[in-house]
Amino acid sequence: MVFAVLVVVAVAARVLVLVAYPPALMYLGDSAAYLDQAWRDLWPGDWRPSGYPIFLRILDGPSHVTRIVVVQHLLTLAVAVALYAVAVRAVRRPWLAALAAAPALLAPWVLDLGQFVLADSLFGVLVSAGVAVLAGWRRPRAVAAAGGGLLLGAALCVRTVGYGPLAVAVVVLVADAVAARGAPGARGRRVPLRVVAPVAAFVVAAAVPVGAYAGWSAAEGKGFAVSAHSGFFLYGRVATFADCSTISRADLRTLCDPRPVNQRGAPVRYLWPADSPLRQGHRQIPPGREDLAGTFAHEVVREQPWALVTSSARYLAGYLDPVPYETPQTSRADTWELPTRTTNVLPPEDAHADDGYFVATAVHAPPAGLLAAWSRLSYAPMPLVGLGLLAGLAASLLTAGRTIRARRSPRRAPPPDDAAPAGVGRVFWLAAGSGVSTLVLSSVTSGFDYRYLGAVIGPIALAAVLGVGAFADELRGRTAG
Repeated sequence: MVFAVLVVVAVAARVLVLVAYPPALMYLGDSAAYLDQAWRDLWPGDWRPSGYPIFLRILDGPSHVTRIVVVQHLLTLAVAVALYAVAVRAVRRPWLAALAAAPALLAPWVLDLGQFVLADSLFGVLVSAGVAVLAGWRRPRAVAAAGGGLLLGAALCVRTVGYGPLAVAVVVLVADAVAARGAPGARGRRVPLRVVAPVAAFVVAAAVPVGAYAGWSAAEGKGFAVSAHSGFFLYGRVATFADCSTISRADLRTLCDPRPVNQRGAPVRYLWPADSPLRQGHRQIPPGREDLAGTFAHEVVREQPWALVTSSARYLAGYLDPVPYETPQTSRADTWELPTRTTNVLPPEDAHADDGYFVATAVHAPPAGLLAAWSRLSYAPMPLVGLGLLAGLAASLLTAGRTIRARRSPRRAPPPDDAAPAGVGRVFWLAAGSGVSTLVLSSVTSGFDYRYLGAVIGPIALAAVLGVGAFADELRGRTAG
């Protein structure tokens, strides 16, 4: 009943978004580039993977922009229902499962990204769907693992931070296989096919979209890869803290910002403006300088690994702030809030003037005001989300310790495999791992941007609620014992 009410409210909220910002919200540079590629001949993307333009081509999006955002909103609803089904199976308490799925239904970032012509909503849908498929069984069979692999492989072709969820899923499936191999009743040293089949099916299925995309890129002369510009983006990331006194090559020092670190801007400041050290006053990057930027980035990472670690840690902690986290070296928070105006472009003297901004064709005031007020509430619960993730980690450790003690005890054998509980810990690791790994990769390679959080807030919030529930169950069990 609680979840049904949430679904009705979520549908109404999406209708309000569609009414408030017709036909869609556009992001400077990215939205136009996606539509342009979908409208013309597709190619393996220059600066971003082309999975989203392929999605737009399938929808005939350039001719029907409203259709794009309607489909995106419907997809976010569908994966929220799937995450609820996973939560019900894991905790067996419908009200708690509804609470776990509520952010995927109603989080302001989810509503906002669904209205943008941007890859992030589709990426979040694919990651959430992959988590739901893999977490729907205590140990997924080969067919389910293959479905999860296809979804997470496709997510990587939409955003390159999809490497994180892929890696997490492989680790969880391998851990399942190891646990099944060592379970009571396992015979000898032979590994049954049913144990290794899910891992193999996942890897093969994930390789299909990724391999097809990389092969397409190679056929176009851009190398067998999903992204050909990783060095470019990493340069922008490290230029914010690079100590040029550690760099010996004169050509690399031309990429340095001479200002003190506390006066430097966000990573985008070093990538796109013509007056950046990379572009040397040109709109286009001069020949050879992008390769030089990649060398510069790797040199800085080698010389200053701790600076990369600490700045990434600050970004990750920023996602858990109860107020908007914004510094001169982060992206703008208000870009990803549901707006009350048609654009948030800034004057040139502003520190964030080079950051991206949105453009709306129209903003209808009554619903837009309500939605903007809802957006401002999205930050306050984030410390609780962080505590939920820590609770889930603690519960998983307690569960693992209890299992080890039970197996070592000669007086108490562990329960049969089919009598074991649904396994909140396993669902927790899939959901938390897919979301947190996305944020870690983006923090290390790109910087801080709330759109990364908005894309995976569903799995992260699901994991947080399950973590609190699992920790409470552990405490009750120990008290009863």
